[in-house]
Amino acid sequence: MLLHVVGYFVQQPRLSIVALLLGIYGLMGMAWGRDWMRNIFFPFFLLVFLIPFSTVIEPVTFPLRLLCAKIVEGICQTVLTIDVLREGTTLKDPANKYHYEVAAACSGIRSLVAIGLMATVGAFMYFKQWRRRAALFALIIPLAIAGNVLRLLTIIVVAEFWGQSWGDYVHEGGPGGILSLLPYVPAIFGLMYAGRLLEEKNTLPTKSK
Repeated sequence: MLLHVVGYFVQQPRLSIVALLLGIYGLMGMAWGRDWMRNIFFPFFLLVFLIPFSTVIEPVTFPLRLLCAKIVEGICQTVLTIDVLREGTTLKDPANKYHYEVAAACSGIRSLVAIGLMATVGAFMYFKQWRRRAALFALIIPLAIAGNVLRLLTIIVVAEFWGQSWGDYVHEGGPGGILSLLPYVPAIFGLMYAGRLLEEKNTLPTKSK
C-alpha cells in the first residue's frame, strides 16, 4: 500500500503496478505460507514483463534505432546492391521512391521484452548452472537487433521493387498482420539453437563389469 501511495504522489503508474503484484504475492503468502511463496516465486516473477518500461528505457531505444539503421544501410549497399541513404535513423531512396523513419516503436524494444521473457523462461526451466543461463541472457539484445534488421530489410526490399505503398503494407504487418511476427523468427530459432548447444546432459558414469 505504501508503494502504491508513493507511485500516486510521484505520478508513476509503474510503481502502482509493482505494488499491486507485491500485494497479491504477500496476500498469497499470508494465506498459504512461505513454502507456497517460495514455490510460486518464479512464475509470479514473470508478471514483471507486463509492466510497460518503454519510456523508462528511452535512452536505450535511440542507440538501437541508430544501430539497426546502420546495419540495414550496410547490408543494402554491400550485399543487396540497393542504394539506400541513411540520415540519422531515416532510411530513404535517393530518388525519393520511399522514405522510412526508424521510430522508437521500431527500435526492437517490443521484441526485446518478448525475447527477454522467452529467454528467462528457457534459462530457468532448462538450466541449473548460472553460466548457461547468463549465456542465454546475453543473446537477448543481439537477437532483438537481428529480428528488427530482418523486418526493416524486408520493408526496404519490397519498397525498392514495388514502391512506398507496398513497403507501407509490409510495415503494417501484411495479410492478417502475419509479417509483424518477422522480428521473432530469428529470436525463436536462435534461442532454440543456443539451448541445444548449451543443453545439459546427464552423463552418469557406467559401472565397469
